[in-house]
Amino acid sequence: MTTLPSEIFHLKPIDTPIVACTGGKGGTGKTVVAINLATQLANMGKKVLIIDCDVDSPNVAILLGAELKDKQTVKRFLPEFILENCTFCGKCAEYCRAHAILQVGDKPPILFPEICTGCEVCQLVCPSDAIIDKEKIAGYTYEGRNNGVDIVSGELKLREPESAVAVVAARERAFKKITENGKDYDIVVVDTAPGAHCDVIRALLGADLVLAVTEPTPFGAHDLDLIIELTKNVMKLDSKVVLNRSDIADSQIIELMCEKKSVEMLARIPYDDELIQSYVKGIPLVNYNPESASGKILIQLTEKTQELLLKSTTPP
Repeated sequence: MTTLPSEIFHLKPIDTPIVACTGGKGGTGKTVVAINLATQLANMGKKVLIIDCDVDSPNVAILLGAELKDKQTVKRFLPEFILENCTFCGKCAEYCRAHAILQVGDKPPILFPEICTGCEVCQLVCPSDAIIDKEKIAGYTYEGRNNGVDIVSGELKLREPESAVAVVAARERAFKKITENGKDYDIVVVDTAPGAHCDVIRALLGADLVLAVTEPTPFGAHDLDLIIELTKNVMKLDSKVVLNRSDIADSQIIELMCEKKSVEMLARIPYDDELIQSYVKGIPLVNYNPESASGKILIQLTEKTQELLLKSTTPP
């Protein structure tokens, strides 16, 4: 098995510090942490851009109470067969890992577009140039702004099987906004999808700091193990833990996991009805009620995050 050098995970096309909020499982509150972090940074006078890379369920704009505009389509490869060039060799079907192409005898190949992932392998292996790119709309990207925070959001089109193209498009649009439009941001916040899969890796690329948000449950501990293994041990990214709803159960299970992984728990956010109310109203808690129990912790977390980013991006 080929092992990629860890340096590849740190490459990024911008100099702006990047903090990523992620989590091994869904529902831990990573997006809530991300939007409150971005908002409080803006409250502190920072120019902040947040990228919503959870393209299957993009909620950043909703929780920031923002209207998304400037919709742009995201296209991906979709094969189309030029039958007069086709020799019916069957290589396209043979090499299609998604089994989206069927080739029987000397019959024309049949494409099942609903399961095609757009990997382009069929075109690469075709010996007779019988496959061209028909293109297909796979998703969309948007921009928005509220609570002093600029937003770039990706969204996967319904029933699309491969979300990577929308994640990449959202990041590219955000970085283009910085590098080509002369936008001078102090910090970029990235909200990833839940899990420890390829789309999460794509969203985490270039991060200077990763906040892994979890909860004090057996599932939370199990999936925290996976995400820290990915971020800290595989990608070699500076990783910290944020324990959300810290008082709903004994937090020892997460403390033991942090000890096992040699990772610091940066914050404990208690269960807070005010946080629920801010969620429903689409107002970040640090603006809705900064004096609430969770609001105070989120403000402290933001200050710690800023300090860590400053250390990680300052040359020795």
